[in-house]
Amino acid sequence: MVELDTNRMAERRRSVAQALDGLFDPGTIAVVGASRTRGKLGQAVLALLKSNGYRGRIIPVNPSGGEIEGLEAVRSLEEIGGPIDVVVLATPVGVALDALESCTRLDVKVVVGVTSGFSEAGEDGQENELRLRRIMQNAPFRLVGPNCEGVVRPASDLQLTFSPMFNDLRPGPVAIISQSGALAGLMALRLGERGVGINAIVSSGNETDLTAADLLDYLGTDPQTRVVLCYVEELRDGRRFAEAAQRLTKAGKHVVAVKGGRSRAGSRAVQSHTGAMAGDDRVISAVFRETGVIRARESVAAVDAVTALAAGRRPAGNRVGIISVTGGLGVEMTDRGRIKIDDHFKPSVDGVYAIGDAVPGLAEATQTALSRYVPFYGSVSNPVDLTGVVLANPTYVGRCLEAIAADPGVDIAIAIITFVPDQQFIEGMAEAYDSTDKPILIVWTGAARSNASGEALRERAVPVYDSPARAASGLAALAATTGEVS
Repeated sequence: MVELDTNRMAERRRSVAQALDGLFDPGTIAVVGASRTRGKLGQAVLALLKSNGYRGRIIPVNPSGGEIEGLEAVRSLEEIGGPIDVVVLATPVGVALDALESCTRLDVKVVVGVTSGFSEAGEDGQENELRLRRIMQNAPFRLVGPNCEGVVRPASDLQLTFSPMFNDLRPGPVAIISQSGALAGLMALRLGERGVGINAIVSSGNETDLTAADLLDYLGTDPQTRVVLCYVEELRDGRRFAEAAQRLTKAGKHVVAVKGGRSRAGSRAVQSHTGAMAGDDRVISAVFRETGVIRARESVAAVDAVTALAAGRRPAGNRVGIISVTGGLGVEMTDRGRIKIDDHFKPSVDGVYAIGDAVPGLAEATQTALSRYVPFYGSVSNPVDLTGVVLANPTYVGRCLEAIAADPGVDIAIAIITFVPDQQFIEGMAEAYDSTDKPILIVWTGAARSNASGEALRERAVPVYDSPARAASGLAALAATTGEVS
């Protein structure tokens, strides 16, 4: 494998910040491989970039020239004759490498390599990998990828990707860095369903040049970023990643990471996916703990953690107040009024674990307020059992939730709902959420939470989960008492 001459590269090449400034706020984008044929990679990139409303200059690059997607095409990058912020390579690997070589002679800030066929392709890709590295020795630009799915910035209507799964994402506080483009899209969609918006998505692919550490350092300093969600298969620059993560966590931001390749089978899969070596999982876990990174065992748990963190509410402690509309989802109490847990901090509800100090009980004033809504056969102790009385009085859940959140002994409030409520029900919970700056989590085990009635919660990005087990990951992330959520 060719070793990069970093000293020689440093003399000419742009800094990470310069390149990424151009990537996330480009004035000119050239798409190499732009095509009129549906199903072609370059056609998809060009069409999505245009249809999603990007307002800068888009230049299709195709040897035949002419008009593509209503835009005048050039036959080569050399015909553009001016600075180019971003070049997207969406061609077969040989053509992509030729275009990459051309970029070394032009004023290009950053190249996004959608093209595959390098180290991830095993022996068949080694020759291409060698040539890629030789080109990058003298490259003044920076490279995202190759073998990546692209870059998305919803607030700027920037969609440099061939995948429509990134359409219609709402802007928000979460940045996603992922070596897997498909997984980035899946996590973004899951977050979007919960009302959590996206600041930026970068599919980093093989990370021949720009690494997750580079991207974490840059996106973490963006004032619009509150949480960075990472999927990594190899930490190619572990020290810089750790340093960047520590800076973020010290600044009050959060890093949630999923590390692929934990098992032997996973390591083999990683090797075939990006050509990466997975590294020592135990060392990675230790680094994450020391730098404040919350590690998720898989993507679903990561989304659960980010859902809670993205709301931007930090609890003063780990004391949890719970309200349920059914005793079956309540938790047992000890004779001292504390939540009953076993040696593994597990209460009587499957999938839920106590985080920090379980709440010993609610204040007398809180119980008095709750008694206005809770019938005599319910319970005003923590956890509160409101019972099915809410079927006839849909505003009661919101009022009880507001009372629990106002209790000085409660740091995090949880409402467990078991059916699809009406609009009054939703609005009551939204008002309760607005009444406090404490974290509030909703466990909604009924059906169809994505309907229009839940928009008031999604607009506020209220953390909503479909099971107690999923809410447990959000609780663990808020409490930050462990280095891992599952």
